Amino acid sequence: MPKKSNYSRDQDHLLSRDNKFTFPRCCKWLSLTVFVLTLSACGGGDSSDAVTTISDDTDLDGLTDQQEENLGTNPTVADTDNDRIWDGDEVSMFNTNPTLSDTDSDGIDDGADPQPTVFNTIPTDPNSGRFVEYGVFKTNTTSSSTQRITNTRHEENHVVYAPLSTSNQPLLIYQTYIEDTNSDTLFNEGDLSGSVIAIMNVDGTRPRYLTDIDPSNGMIQNNHSIDATPEPSPDGQYIIFVSDRDNPGSFQLKLYVMDIHGNNQTPLNYASNPPASNEIDADPFWGVDNKITFKRQQFISGRAGFSRVFTANIDTATMTIYNLVERTSGSNTPLNTPNGPGDFDPKISPDGHLIASYRHLSDSVSIFGDYDLWIGAYHHVDAPADSSITLFDQDTSTAVLFPRWNISGDKLAAWQLDETALSMGMDAIDLIVYELDLSEQPFSFSATRTNITPNNDGWFETMPSWNTDPNRAEELIYSASRQF
Repeated sequence: MPKKSNYSRDQDHLLSRDNKFTFPRCCKWLSLTVFVLTLSACGGGDSSDAVTTISDDTDLDGLTDQQEENLGTNPTVADTDNDRIWDGDEVSMFNTNPTLSDTDSDGIDDGADPQPTVFNTIPTDPNSGRFVEYGVFKTNTTSSSTQRITNTRHEENHVVYAPLSTSNQPLLIYQTYIEDTNSDTLFNEGDLSGSVIAIMNVDGTRPRYLTDIDPSNGMIQNNHSIDATPEPSPDGQYIIFVSDRDNPGSFQLKLYVMDIHGNNQTPLNYASNPPASNEIDADPFWGVDNKITFKRQQFISGRAGFSRVFTANIDTATMTIYNLVERTSGSNTPLNTPNGPGDFDPKISPDGHLIASYRHLSDSVSIFGDYDLWIGAYHHVDAPADSSITLFDQDTSTAVLFPRWNISGDKLAAWQLDETALSMGMDAIDLIVYELDLSEQPFSFSATRTNITPNNDGWFETMPSWNTDPNRAEELIYSASRQF
């Protein structure tokens, strides 16, 4: 049972015994000021618009210089305690002490801590007993320049660059976890009911949450629901994602949309053919010309059926899905490895002409099963038949997952689990880049494959995504974990 921190700064009363942020007696007038600032961010989770104009904010951290003087923070440094969270966000969102890097004194800095106001043990793998750490990294297609930008004890994955047109960009959009729902001490993909959608700066600083925010005060409040797989619209105005917030814990996933900074979170409407009560819609992607794609999966007697890819358009005036087309289909052959049979995480090419996805074919690869990549036209006369897609790089000893197009549409990045390497006790999870030679009339392609993280360094690299800046087109962002 986690032990609540009883930290108190008696000299200035920044934190009370229950870790609620309070103000020094000499400046109680600030409570109203911060309350007003908080309200301006309450529509979503992002406090980027909460920077006050009542007086100077030299470091642009969301607190005025006068507030910083009263709080004991540095008005010229956005992150006084160097814990990754900016001072204004510590006050208005995280409820942490902006002058203390480890508010709950559990040995994990606030910006690395999934619950920075709750005393937790350092996450430990339940099988090996070793500590676990997570990181977000930048690299390029040759791994000649790799930089770690975050060091956390909770997983931050599904990381994507916001489009260049996004207001207040550059930003990274991602998914993280604030509750250990399966009680294994880890905060990762196994804790989907504790998932949160968030944004951070491209250097890994200033994390702030878009979901799981109390609308009355702007503070983090776990909604005990899945809020996951965020994908921005190409114009940088919206994020499409999935949630089961209508029935928390049910895994009855539906498609949702919100403004890029977290406001106006709402389920998408369907002009026709909404999911049935035993179906989920998930893995959404928003492409050019308001084209979208996602998977729809039926559950029969608790067993996952074939995951089918759908395409559609989205009307942003009414947030309605229309022109819904079943793009792939297949047999509900039972599989014992996770997720069931079918196609997952479809991605539309930058020109809107193609889709890349991956298909769960068999149980031949332990842990995940055998997944192979495929490419097909966005529209195809043979859809949803297998003849409308082309599987490639097929290998029954590897699972290849999460393909991502680069901005020019001539490369895919993905990650793989190598069963052979796993059986030899080697680094079995790596990033793969495919250089594509594509022809659309008639459709054909070849793919040259490169493992860009071959070093046996103990890191498990997953979910690569390309930079959206044309000047950094060869740069990738990815998530990784290791035991130590």
